[in-house]
Amino acid sequence: MIPDRITVQLEEVASYVGDCDDWVTIKKEVMRGIPPALRKNFSTRHPKTKEQQLNEFEERLIERYESLTGIQLVLRSLDERRELFGPL
Repeated sequence: MIPDRITVQLEEVASYVGDCDDWVTIKKEVMRGIPPALRKNFSTRHPKTKEQQLNEFEERLIERYESLTGIQLVLRSLDERRELFGPL
C-alpha cells in the first residue's frame, strides 16, 4: 500500500518533470516533498557500490507512475547516470 501523501506527491512530480524516465530523479523529487517519517519507505544505496537498489515499495511506485503517465521509469547505474547527466 502506498500512503496517500506519497501518491499525491508522485502525481505532483509527474505534473512537472515532463518525459523524464530516470527513477532516481523522480525518487529525489518525491522525497523532497514528503515528511521525513515517510522517507523510511524508500531504499538506500548499496553501502559499498553506492548503486541504487529497488525495494518492493519502490517497485509499486514505479508501476503507479507508469499507470499515471505511461512512462516506464528506468533504474540506471551510477555510471549511466553520470554519462547522461554529467557529474552527480
